[in-house]
Amino acid sequence: MNSLKTILNSEQGRSVLLLRVIAVLWFVTKVFSYKTWITDRKYPVVAPADFLQKVPSEIHLALFGTAMLMLFAIVISPKKYFLILFLIFEFLSCSLDTVRWQPWEFMYICIFALYFLHFRKKKTFFRLLHFFLVSVYIFSGLHKLNRGFLENVWLRMVLENLFNLSQETIVGYKLFFLGLIIPFIEIFAGIVLLFSRRKKYVSYCLISVHIIVLFFIGPFGLNYNPVIWSWNLAMIFMLILVYLKPFESFSLTLLKRNAFWFLLWFVMPVFSFFGMWYQYFSSSLYTGKEKQLYIYVSKENEEYRDFSVPDHVQPYHKYYIINLQNWAMKEIKSAPLPEDDIYRKISVILKDRLGKDCGKIILYDPQTKKQTEL
Repeated sequence: MNSLKTILNSEQGRSVLLLRVIAVLWFVTKVFSYKTWITDRKYPVVAPADFLQKVPSEIHLALFGTAMLMLFAIVISPKKYFLILFLIFEFLSCSLDTVRWQPWEFMYICIFALYFLHFRKKKTFFRLLHFFLVSVYIFSGLHKLNRGFLENVWLRMVLENLFNLSQETIVGYKLFFLGLIIPFIEIFAGIVLLFSRRKKYVSYCLISVHIIVLFFIGPFGLNYNPVIWSWNLAMIFMLILVYLKPFESFSLTLLKRNAFWFLLWFVMPVFSFFGMWYQYFSSSLYTGKEKQLYIYVSKENEEYRDFSVPDHVQPYHKYYIINLQNWAMKEIKSAPLPEDDIYRKISVILKDRLGKDCGKIILYDPQTKKQTEL
């Protein structure tokens, strides 16, 4: 108990503890979603540049294995050289496949990079983490302010699937628009966290929110997307350790010396609302507005049957209908990036791979209800 108290009372101790906790959760997440990091899978590898598309599978595997080894070393001994080696191999691995650009991956890389750059300035490390958390909550809430969130997340996932409420009950008690409380809570919490002097008490409220989310999506609730369980645990640990002790959060000197991070967390996410920056780099998660890709594969090709929508749900005599989101979650345990350019690349790859077995590929926008054939 005394040793734990000593650790928590010092910025050095808390920063090392946080890094190790994140490393453990990151390691577990990557093990669970291991097919995201290799090419031995049916889900297409989509490199950000054409010349990277044909990188041998052995390179993917070697980068994954080396990064995991470095991550394990960081858990044991968070030395600076392990950090830089891990970040290099992880960045190279992510550069080979866009599906690896997950929200949790972006967050963890930011944390590790901050720790490395401020290895001997732990006060600055915690101050910047504070601003990162503010950005996460504000933009997460802003992205949820759309009807798609109410229909696809609040109505279907929470009210119908989790609580088994009927349409009659939902309409009768006017529960539909009640879902707007969630994004407003996130936005309000982020703003209060930014300006309040009692940040610790705000963090307690946010920790409660993450515990509730874990209950909803965890094994006792929807049992959905286990990768996000560890992400929520990471957020809880961050809230505890960042706000355990009071600190001066903002100064012009901090802004000038760390302009890159403020640009990345507070300016670039604004462009995501106009399709000019990736949503997953802007805390856009479970917003309900993500476009969906549907692939129609001939029933003569049994290879993709396991990823298709069951016939009793959406019968189609000639084709298996595959929702890319469901396919990705089932096979690689990661969600596809909801970006038009990525969807188009996937469409080209699948058409080339399937040939005559590809009936059509449809991109559906849940906000406009528009269907576009790619």
